Amino acid sequence: MTKDTLTRWSLCDFYDDAAVVVSELVTNAIRYGLCPAARDPLRLVLARYERQLVCMVTDPTDTAPKMQEPDWVAETGRGLHIIEAMSRAWGWTPLLGGGKAVWASFSIS
Repeated sequence: MTKDTLTRWSLCDFYDDAAVVVSELVTNAIRYGLCPAARDPLRLVLARYERQLVCMVTDPTDTAPKMQEPDWVAETGRGLHIIEAMSRAWGWTPLLGGGKAVWASFSIS
């Protein structure tokens, strides 16, 4: 989906970074945002604006993402650090009715 969308938008130069960021956003949402009684699935949204590309993943939990000090020996725990390093900005917002959206943006000027 990410590659096809960026190709349609003539943003192929952003594919590598966007693919890694989307992968980290989705992985974090699966790992921390789903529970057995999740009412809604994850949702991936790619949005193109005049000067930015936004990659966003929604999940059904209200828990804020927390960037933690990574354990450099561990195989996990660096997702938000990767997102921060590869994107222009990232953040999250609560959703009406519950859940949250975690996003990362890229400058495309």
